[in-house]
Amino acid sequence: MNRRYDWPDVDQAALRAARTARLKEFCDEAGLDHILLQEPDNIRYATGYRSHLTADSAWHAALVSADGEAEVFVEYVDETIENPIADLPNVRALHPHPGWSPASANPRTWVRLVAGRIAAAGARRIGVDAIDVALVEALRRACPSVEFVPSSTAFYRVRRVKDPLEIVLVEAASRVNSLAMDAAMSIVAPGVTDDEILGEAARAQLKAGVEFVTHSVCNVRGGSGAWFARNASLREGDAYFFDIGCYGVGGYGSDAARTAFVGEPRREVFQAYQHLLAAYEIARDLARPGVRMSAIHRAVNDYLSRQGLGRTPYAIGHGIGLRLCELPVAANASLMDVDDTLETGMCIALEPETSVEAGGAIVVVKVEDNFVVEETGLRALTTPYPAEAALV
Repeated sequence: MNRRYDWPDVDQAALRAARTARLKEFCDEAGLDHILLQEPDNIRYATGYRSHLTADSAWHAALVSADGEAEVFVEYVDETIENPIADLPNVRALHPHPGWSPASANPRTWVRLVAGRIAAAGARRIGVDAIDVALVEALRRACPSVEFVPSSTAFYRVRRVKDPLEIVLVEAASRVNSLAMDAAMSIVAPGVTDDEILGEAARAQLKAGVEFVTHSVCNVRGGSGAWFARNASLREGDAYFFDIGCYGVGGYGSDAARTAFVGEPRREVFQAYQHLLAAYEIARDLARPGVRMSAIHRAVNDYLSRQGLGRTPYAIGHGIGLRLCELPVAANASLMDVDDTLETGMCIALEPETSVEAGGAIVVVKVEDNFVVEETGLRALTTPYPAEAALV
């Protein structure tokens, strides 16, 4: 990819209105007049404000009314700025607060500043996301007439089903991630390192104009759980996989993975890969509205076990949106509070993995793509990689 991707021109006002309507419904049902948010995906959803500046997420905060009016606390202003963003009229002010460190590093200052705006807003019952419990307790002492209600789980559930405009943005990020995977595959040859593969993928993502590269992992001659690049050079006959992600323009994510082989792989490894693709098709065919997520997880692992192959040792699927990995999750039912059923409008990633012993070593293969759930089943958002192209 040699130029910026042609990102879709989404009506941001309409998207903001759709998310605000869900926010209001959420607040009304929970009896909240405000929510206090710190996680960047929650802030983006509730306000439209982009606060994901670095991989550290605990810098900003937003006090948002049930109607979507917001005050955002940021580290890069030293005085309050009223009506700071013309395209976000709902963001009424940016306020200074402790900078370049987690909020819990300066708790007294953070609480004093936030409590002052809570009092000015006349808030009485505030939902809070994953804010340090010590900060919430300090806010309770500073604002004794205000009730603070843990709301992270409920707010995650609100976000499971996507608005059509959200789906457009997830699909755009998924297309860019597909192009980045193609770019990474194009340089593969004996002697190329895992670092170089991931570097080529990140280069393509950034040149396309993504907001954020979320992760870059690569497994070359490593067992299950060997995620991280270690300057391993590819050899003739190697199997390897890489898993990459990004947040596209608008903040919505994509998480995808590819397996490939350098030249001709060992027969048992390529057979394991073919069985992985068969398990993957089982998951894709099964996933449709009304199906429980645990059923998809179980069907994949039951098939792999029947072939004498390693089971996927983690959830084989998850939601994608403003958070790269979010609800719903396709895992063993015993590892979830709620075994969600798929609904039209959910965006999910499916990522089965398996392993096989070959030549005295455990070889891991994996595939991952992104989908939207439609009435008749799944529609791919990433560009699925054909099995025959896995030989490079």
